[in-house]
Order: sequence, then structure tokens, then C-alpha cells
Amino acid sequence: MEKYTIHKISKDKVADLLDLYKNAFGFDSTIEFLEKKLNTNCFGDSFVGFIAYDEQHQPAAFYGVYPCQIEYQDKCYLVAQSGDTMTHSAHTGKGLFTQLALKTYEYCKENGFHLVFGFPNENSFPGFIKRLDWSHFDNMTPYLIRVKCIPWIRLKNTFKLSQNLHDRWCRFVLNNHRKGAPFKSSCLELDIPVVDHSKDFFNYKKYAENYLINIKGINVWLKFDDTFLIIGDIEKCTEPKFNESIRTLKRLAFKMGLPHLRFHSSSNTWGENLFKKYGIPMEVNYPVGGINFTNEIPLEKLKFTGADNDTF
Repeated sequence: MEKYTIHKISKDKVADLLDLYKNAFGFDSTIEFLEKKLNTNCFGDSFVGFIAYDEQHQPAAFYGVYPCQIEYQDKCYLVAQSGDTMTHSAHTGKGLFTQLALKTYEYCKENGFHLVFGFPNENSFPGFIKRLDWSHFDNMTPYLIRVKCIPWIRLKNTFKLSQNLHDRWCRFVLNNHRKGAPFKSSCLELDIPVVDHSKDFFNYKKYAENYLINIKGINVWLKFDDTFLIIGDIEKCTEPKFNESIRTLKRLAFKMGLPHLRFHSSSNTWGENLFKKYGIPMEVNYPVGGINFTNEIPLEKLKFTGADNDTF
């Protein structure tokens, strides 16, 4: 039976994750990207997670979390989002996922973390529930608002255009729009715990490409892909202001050749209620779950927007 050694992730071990990313997710990451994503020192701790190495000291699996702050009743608490779960195809079925996750949770409990939350995909979600004692407390439904345009994806496939051409154009459109400023989570209510959207949080999230714009006084946090102008969060406002912002976003999406605005948030939130009214639900739900270590924050009351996910 193969033996594995386990080490905490650190800056000098980030390069060991590159092959795991390629094998598990099918894409090439970079050391710079992973260092920025794992360096969460501004929230109180960083490089939180563990790597398993095989007998030849090759990386076999990784489980990591991303520290952040939860705002609840005018106080901030150190928590973490469950992040990338990776097991090399040559080492599946060895129990490494569970072993590394429990090791990470032990570290979190010893270092002042109140809870871990996450948005597992459909493949890993059963493992979190059955093996890690997670609670499943909500689902997030994406909503679409249609945009009449000539879709970029159709032009790309018809004329064999470069993806880089579209990306450069979209960046030009968004970079030339009025810049926005950090704002509180649209889920924030008196008795609702939310991710603290501080300036530190916005700065940290620059590890990925996203944009903060202002539409006549309303700040919007967004990103784009081939098909969607993705709204990570929109500043809470009146319904007329919301509609005005959506009209502007549709004009931006039209310029970018994106046929849909897309938004998702926790259930029964300000944002979900408005997009439910004006948008179309997709036939998919994203489960939300977590594990509580101190019970100082009511896990089942947590609310999120799409921008809170580490993939945003």
C-alpha cells in the first residue's frame, strides 16, 4: 500500500500544484496566479491547505481553503471558503480528499477560524456531506436577462476568429466605462451574516480578471466570458435604479456580443428577488454548505453573491 506524506502549502510549494491543476481541471495555471489566490494575509492568515506527496515526492492531492472575513451584527469574524479540491488521477480512491480536508479543518480550528463554507460542484458535494460532516443549507439559482445582439460565440465559430480579439475588445469596453468603488454585499441585512466586502476583499479578488464600474451612482462588480456578462454583485438600490442599471448593462453586453446578463445569489435575498422578477432561471442549482467550528455565526443564515465564490 502506497504511503503518502502531508505538508502544509506554502509559497515555496505553490509550483507543486501546477501539475495537479492540469491533471484535475484540464487547464494550465501559473505560479503567479496561485500565489495571489493563496496569499490571503490581509484577512489574518494565508496559504491554508495541505498537499499529499507520493513515495517519489510527487504531488498526489491538495485541499485548500481561502480565508476571508464574515460581517455579522457589526463585527467581523475570520472564516474560510473551501477552495480547490484536487486529486491526481493516479491517486484517486485512496481517501486523500478526506484526509487533507480534515487536516485543514484541524488547522482552522487551532488558528481561530469560526467556520468553513463553500460551493462544491455536483461531483464533490456528496463527499463533503458524507465524509466531512457538512451541512447543506441553501441553493443558489443563476438568472439570465436576455440581450439582443449578434453573439460573439457565433461570429467566432463562423469566421474562426481569435478568442484574444474578443477579450481585448471586452476589456476596452469595460475599462472605458466609469470606474466604480467597493461597496457592501447586497445580501447584507441586520441579522444576516455576509462576506465582508471591504477594500481588502476587492483588492484581493484582483487575482482574477473582474471589473468594478459605476452606473449613475450604482456600483456593479462584474466579469465576462464567451456568453455572459456576469454580475458578481450590484449595489443595493431602489427598483427604478436597478432597472436603469440593467438597461446600461444590457447596452454594454450588446457592444461586447454577449447575449445574456447572468447573476446568482443566495435564496431570498434582495438581488435574487429582483432577478427572479425580471430574469429567467437557469435549470441548475448550486448547493451551498459548510461546517461550523464555534457556532458564533449561524451557518444556516449565511448569504452570498456570485462575487463571493473563489472562481469569480
